[in-house]
Amino acid sequence: MNIVVTGGAGFIGSNFVYYQLEKHPEDKIICFDALTYAGNMETLAEAMENPSFVFVKGDIADQGDVEGLFSRYKPDVIVNFAAESHVDLSLIHI
Repeated sequence: MNIVVTGGAGFIGSNFVYYQLEKHPEDKIICFDALTYAGNMETLAEAMENPSFVFVKGDIADQGDVEGLFSRYKPDVIVNFAAESHVDLSLIHI
């Protein structure tokens, strides 16, 4: 099964990535992250060595990034951990 984990370079997302790699080694885990202030590639250092893991830099708010991801990896499941952790960054100021 191909599982896309958005926000997988963040604290919660990376813990989910490691859980899935350990408990379901038959699955391919595709981490999709924009690497903003909340993402940290160092949290995925061990996962990067696992052949069942792939990292894709991209933004869930960018239609082209998402279409490219879906076209290439054809995910069966999407688990979304992508979010702004500061409320004011989640709002559009008009």
